[in-house]
Amino acid sequence: MAYIGSEPNYGTVASQRFTGDGSTTSFGLTQTVPDGESIIVTIGNVVQEPGASAAYTASGNTLAFSAAPANGDVIMVRYLGRSIDTPSSYTNVIRFKYVATASQTVFTGADINSAILAFTGSVVDVFLNGVHLDETDYTISNGDTVTLATGATLNDEIVIIAYRAQTFADVVAASTGGTFAGGITAPNFQTTVTKVHTAVFRTNNQTVTQNTTIATAENALAIGPLSIDPSATITVDGNLTIL
Repeated sequence: MAYIGSEPNYGTVASQRFTGDGSTTSFGLTQTVPDGESIIVTIGNVVQEPGASAAYTASGNTLAFSAAPANGDVIMVRYLGRSIDTPSSYTNVIRFKYVATASQTVFTGADINSAILAFTGSVVDVFLNGVHLDETDYTISNGDTVTLATGATLNDEIVIIAYRAQTFADVVAASTGGTFAGGITAPNFQTTVTKVHTAVFRTNNQTVTQNTTIATAENALAIGPLSIDPSATITVDGNLTIL
C-alpha cells in the first residue's frame, strides 16, 4: 500500500523509566505527547489516572504529577503514540473507567464518564484497582464487552484501555491516483512526465497581481488580454508567450 507522506513505522511500544525521590513532581519525556491520555503511567506497577484533578497531566515533553512519587518508587511511562499534526479530536486509544458493584463480572456500555465502551479487534488492556490483568483473567466479546473471570468486589475500579482502528476517508492514493471533486490551490505544481492532459478548456486570470519571474530555463504561456497590477512586476529571463 502506498502512502501520501512518510510510510508508517512499525515496532514495539516505546517506554521510559524514572525513579521517584519523594519531592520531584515534573519529569521530562523523550517523546512529545498532546495530553495525558496519550501515555500509560504506572507507579510501582499501579496504573495512574490522567487529568488535572487526578494523578498526573502531560503535555509536550513534560509529565507532571499532582503529588511527588515516593522515594524509590519506579515510574514507568508507556507511549501510545507520538504527537503529530492531526486534528485534536482524533484519537485511537480511549480509556474507560467503571466502578464495580458487588460480584460484577460484565462491563459494557457507558462508564462513569458516560463514554460508551467500544474497541476494534481483540486487543484491550484491563486494570483492576490499578493492577494490569492477564488475558486469562477476562474475556472480550462483540467489540463492546469485557467479562471478568472472577467477580469484582464492591467499588473496585476497572479501567479498560480500548484500541480503535482509524480509517482515513476521502483520501487519494499516491500509487493509483484519483479524482478531486473540489478545487486545489497550491503555489506550485510539478509533473514527472513531459506532457499534462487537461480538460478541453484551460482558463487563467486576466490580471497579474503577484510578482512573477520566468526563469532562464523556463517557457511560460498565458492567454490574453492581460493587465498587470501596479504593485506587481513580471520578470522574464526565459521565454513568455501571450496568445
